[in-house]
Amino acid sequence: LPQTKEIPTTPKTAAPPTTPAISSTPPILQIDPGGHKALISDVTFTPDGRYLVSASNDKLIRVWDLETGKTVRTLRGQIGAGHEGKIFAMALSPDGRWLAAAGFMGISGNEPIRLYDFTSGKLVTLLKGHTNVVSALAFSPDNRYLVSGSGDNNAIIWNLESKPLDLDGSKLSGHTDRIYAVAFTPDSQRVVTGSLDHSLRLWQVQDGGLISTLKGHTNKVRSVAISPQEDIIASGSRDYTIRLWDGRTGQFIKTLANQGTQVGSLSFSPDGRYLVSGVSSAPTNCHVWSIPDGKEIVTYRGHDNIVLATAVSPDGRVVATGGGNNQEIHLWSLRDGKLQQRLSGVGAAIFVVGFSFDGKTLAWGKKDVGSSNAQSEPFEYTITLPAKSKGLDSKQFLGTPRKLSGSYRAFSRAQDKWRDWTLRTRKGGNYDRQAILDIRQQNRTVASIERGATDGYDHRSYTFTPDGERIISGGGMGVISAYNRDGNKLGDFVGHTGDIWAVAVSSDGRLLASGSADQTVRLWDIETRENLLTLFHGSDDEWVAWTPTGHYTASVNGDKMVGWQINRGVDKVPDYVTAAQLPNLYRPDVIANAIRLRSVKKAIAQTGAHFNLARLQRELPPRFEIVAPQRGSKIEKGIASVVLNIAENTLAIQRFEVYVNSRLVTPQKVRKINPIIARHKRTLEVPLETGENRISILAFNDLGKTTTQVTVFYDGESKIREGTLHLVSIGVSAYPNLSKEEQLDFAAIDAQAIYKKLKATGQKQYRDIKSVLISDNQGKTPNKSNIETALQALNPKKEDTTILFLAGHGINLAKEYFFMPKGAERQGSKLNKKSLVPWKILQDAIANSQGRRILLVDTCHAGKAFNPRLLKDAANKNIVVLNATSADTVSREMNQFGHGVFTYALLEGLKGEADMMKFDGGKITFNELNTYVTNMVKYLTKNRQIPISQASSDGFVDFTFVQL
Repeated sequence: LPQTKEIPTTPKTAAPPTTPAISSTPPILQIDPGGHKALISDVTFTPDGRYLVSASNDKLIRVWDLETGKTVRTLRGQIGAGHEGKIFAMALSPDGRWLAAAGFMGISGNEPIRLYDFTSGKLVTLLKGHTNVVSALAFSPDNRYLVSGSGDNNAIIWNLESKPLDLDGSKLSGHTDRIYAVAFTPDSQRVVTGSLDHSLRLWQVQDGGLISTLKGHTNKVRSVAISPQEDIIASGSRDYTIRLWDGRTGQFIKTLANQGTQVGSLSFSPDGRYLVSGVSSAPTNCHVWSIPDGKEIVTYRGHDNIVLATAVSPDGRVVATGGGNNQEIHLWSLRDGKLQQRLSGVGAAIFVVGFSFDGKTLAWGKKDVGSSNAQSEPFEYTITLPAKSKGLDSKQFLGTPRKLSGSYRAFSRAQDKWRDWTLRTRKGGNYDRQAILDIRQQNRTVASIERGATDGYDHRSYTFTPDGERIISGGGMGVISAYNRDGNKLGDFVGHTGDIWAVAVSSDGRLLASGSADQTVRLWDIETRENLLTLFHGSDDEWVAWTPTGHYTASVNGDKMVGWQINRGVDKVPDYVTAAQLPNLYRPDVIANAIRLRSVKKAIAQTGAHFNLARLQRELPPRFEIVAPQRGSKIEKGIASVVLNIAENTLAIQRFEVYVNSRLVTPQKVRKINPIIARHKRTLEVPLETGENRISILAFNDLGKTTTQVTVFYDGESKIREGTLHLVSIGVSAYPNLSKEEQLDFAAIDAQAIYKKLKATGQKQYRDIKSVLISDNQGKTPNKSNIETALQALNPKKEDTTILFLAGHGINLAKEYFFMPKGAERQGSKLNKKSLVPWKILQDAIANSQGRRILLVDTCHAGKAFNPRLLKDAANKNIVVLNATSADTVSREMNQFGHGVFTYALLEGLKGEADMMKFDGGKITFNELNTYVTNMVKYLTKNRQIPISQASSDGFVDFTFVQL
């Protein structure tokens, strides 16, 4: 369990602008898992109690909707490498108008306070006056003043009614060490400050005069709170005690409690009857004390690490505490300590990493059992690495993270022994940590490596390489270093931003894996120390893996969790662009080759995937917002007038796409528009369905895309009625130009059965059916010409549904994927591309169709036939996909079913087996069908084939797939 770190004393260097300023610093990659990734410094409720605001050392301020438990806004400021941008203090004014944030703000020798307009998110001004980092902030109850406490040993009272706002405030000097705590009395007339010099001081607001010095604590004062109803000051210290003082005179009243651990935070209830205390050392229990008798009402044991942020809701019923290993915010009852809600993202610290002994699989785990050097932490997840090359045309991609089933012993982890050599840590250095790593041979210390504040504080994870020639050690603050057996440093592995809990080396000694408190697993080349890959895997099974150049592979929504911040200056709100907005950077082939070649540079050269992230400094994807209708509105008419406020940009919007509940309904007027760079408004007339309508607006320019959504309700008759079903069913079993081993038994039969079934069920559901069967023996011959002609003939309207079923062989050639028609042939040992159907033709045909688009795919009948781009690209275009296999399995045909297993499960589901809601009139929704097919295929194949579905990347709304 880490001890509280003091904030370093030496400073280091909402609404978008009308045009993006040119940034002087390169874009900075950030992970956004929906919750905090580093120490939570402050939490506070909004005055109406509907939202909670939190600030963190991860450099973000989050606004949480307490109804949904999700982040609805983030406030950003300039950040940089290392400490720059870390937020150590945050406060919201009682009227909800102002939000102040401070910490390492990036101006050497003059650490400003950022003052935001909370409603708009606009950064109004910087309050400059402190010469060291600001670690405490508080607004006065009358909203007129802000007080700040700093590592320069001073506090400043800022008059928020002064003009201009950034004038120097009234400085309060007298403490002899850093100020960590500040608060106003209820009448806004006095301020109290708490310091690491063990004392508190009480000051007059009007003239800054000192009223009293409050002495009695025997260790550093880290927290202070003042009762809203009475002038009672509560102070918390590292001496474990909470003391009460008179808020008018500063006179000592009593020691309220000794909580047996360092006091990390204090918050009064609105009625002043209770005091909540956080914790900055083990044991990590939070407490509720009654005032003034000091009786302990509640002990809350829900956190597994320190808690430096506490707050009580405006109605006095709920306590918010932020902290723990995974930086969660817990909302619990003040009366009985019962947990009500967790506010967190989908990330978690990584406590163990390892490789399979054959080097084909990477494993990791997120459970901390407290063992030394991650020797007992369990492996929980695995991912298949690209095969070691049989030539770069062997297109096996990075797999998909899977929950581990089987023995933990199948993976190697950190090795602290090699022959008669051992690695051991011991306490040392200036911080009473495991700062010394001893390199021993036959119980004799050959060398010792000591760490300090500049190189990670301690040795948290360490290993020999398989040949014993190198030692890899991970420490605090993201430090990983390589040494030889003499203890001489060879170099650093640079990239992590949190403590390194685990390292491991592959059996061939070529790759290093590392796991960190920053919630990522990283893969490195041992020889060059190059970061090849960073992987983030969420608890919702969304994931993303990327290279330092920005190329990535991801699950359908994984690319929304990583992006780049573009600084616009210390006094400006920065821009932020997600990977999802830059689909051209989705390159699974680059990821695979970076691992195979152990070089990102070589992988990019091999694939031609050059992209300079510096382009984001001067160009951005579209920037716009929906200003009407408001979220949750009831629309009286069946057409919603959606008003867009489009920001000025250096790149004009080229086109829009409009979706209602994942159905493409782009109005004819906006399918082709005149590009406009200037700021302007545009109104789109969007047809609605009866009930809930999730409207998604996608805007595209030459760089990327941006999606904005709003959900509205309509009670009238649907303006999007079920129209025509456009059905194309394609199946190829016989390949006369290919070998006997490449023939399939059931692909054509599958296509015929699906065609027949969907035509039959469609009679009840659609006004008309336009269908084409392309298969062996029935329908049209499945040659390239017939397939492409059928696809080009598709022309559905917004009320129509298009279903494309595809069964046969698929193949990866270079970075492209192809479907193999009946006439597929080889030229020598390689397939002739001209005899194949490019996947782009298949996907573009359905992507350009209006209405709802559904893709049922069974083309992975052989190893290395899977291509993750197919599913991701389809999801990005809001095409609903059900694919027969995952990246790590292949499609199977079983004679006893007379079909491929995937099609057999589909047909059984469509007969009614997938109808889980028997009372809804025989409707089978897509989610019901997906669940049934997935479970049935896994059962029939004993998990050797696992279907996957990809719905909309912009939010999926379930729909009726068939009406029985």
